[in-house]
Amino acid sequence: MSLHYGGPQIAIGVVFALLALVFATAFLVIAVQAGSDVGFERVHDVGYWLRRRWLALLVVVGVVVVGISLFDLPYASGGAGRTVVKVTGGQFFWSLQPAQVSAGTRVRFDVTSVDVNHGFGLYDPHGHLIGSVQAMPGYHNKLDLTLSEAGVYWIRCFEYCGLNHSTMESSFKVTRG
Repeated sequence: MSLHYGGPQIAIGVVFALLALVFATAFLVIAVQAGSDVGFERVHDVGYWLRRRWLALLVVVGVVVVGISLFDLPYASGGAGRTVVKVTGGQFFWSLQPAQVSAGTRVRFDVTSVDVNHGFGLYDPHGHLIGSVQAMPGYHNKLDLTLSEAGVYWIRCFEYCGLNHSTMESSFKVTRG
């Protein structure tokens, strides 16, 4: 699974760079004027003028950042267009239906347990953890991922569930196109 950086990350980076520039300018102005004698009324008026504008800027930046990030959240579109993989954990097995998908598929792992709590951990073909969720009896927890790389993904239990916990692993295949 590869990470792709684009629009929202660049926009947020630009906003924060501009904020850093504003801070640097403000500190420079303060440093230059530090030696001058300014009356209390002037400091009071300028301070409240800056405070109002600063609050407005923070509100605008907050709304923009939250608005942009909402489009990238996996639950922004619900489960539409996802392949649901039913995952059941038990002492000491994982059952997955279906057990494979095509590369590039948006997958929703619907995870539950038949006996005790288990930790569902999914590793990509390179051995990097890409997602985890609790498997609990009577509950269905969901993990949304896009599996873009073909290969064998490993599943391991993250929560001690009994004497054979260390052997509780399975695999999930992602095939090319």
